Amino acid sequence: MFNKLLVDVDEQREHLEMLEKAIRLSGTEGQLELFCCAYQPFIKGAGVFNAEAEKRSRHAYMVQCEGRLDHLAERIRIDPQRIGTDIAWDDDGAHALLRKCERFGADLVIYPVAPQSALLHHLLAPEDWKVLRECPVPLLISRDRSWPSHPRIAVAIDPFHSRNEPASLDTKLMQMAEALSLELEAELHVLHTYTMLPESAVFDEHQVTDFGYLQKKVVDEHQQRMEGLLAPWRHLEGAPEVHLMEGELHHLVPQFCKDQQVDLLIMGSVPRGALERLLLGSSAERILDRVSCDLMVIKPD
Repeated sequence: MFNKLLVDVDEQREHLEMLEKAIRLSGTEGQLELFCCAYQPFIKGAGVFNAEAEKRSRHAYMVQCEGRLDHLAERIRIDPQRIGTDIAWDDDGAHALLRKCERFGADLVIYPVAPQSALLHHLLAPEDWKVLRECPVPLLISRDRSWPSHPRIAVAIDPFHSRNEPASLDTKLMQMAEALSLELEAELHVLHTYTMLPESAVFDEHQVTDFGYLQKKVVDEHQQRMEGLLAPWRHLEGAPEVHLMEGELHHLVPQFCKDQQVDLLIMGSVPRGALERLLLGSSAERILDRVSCDLMVIKPD
């Protein structure tokens, strides 16, 4: 499935569920790299160590974390030649992970997400959001829950590209969803949301008199776009179940994932400017706080 998987491991947690997902996604030949950023502020700049003592303390702590990573690697039931470990000392964990991603040549980063208030994440900008925005390869944001033997996967697409997404991104999302559903023997759902223009916003009196027809026309156009986009996947065994829903994506998707018991949600993410990101955030960012399933974020080429 993936050739080089970079797995971010917190020095205080085992993340056994996340490691199980990494094993399933690595197939029979994929390489796993367990990575840990082991920085501790009480060692650096605490004012109680001289330079030599600080160096010894930092080394001792990194050896401890390295031993823990090696222990985790030994517990993974695949060929030991396919597993590596690495550790870094950096006060910016997100920056360290992204640099490691580049050096390792990862084609998937698996990242454990910490709980965070939806009201605060735009202001605090924790490491989770920096990794989501800047990771150059597909990013699997993993929660502390296992996947069943036959998970449910949902992919959100936008055939109208109303969120300034390039047309190629939908194809990329569908290709990833198809590959994952085959590898994991998963049930695949494809969803698209659209918003209907309210009647009060229609100023043409002829359109107002036939507002029902106008609504139907909008729905039909979305259905046609979806059918055209999904045509290459219709012939496959176990064709995806398609859901067309009226409303805002970030409002509808969390309830959809709950109702359908989705295990993995796949979404695209397009870089935004700083002001637009502060005011709106990407669709993936707005949804991450609201869903309890794992989220895979894919960026356009």
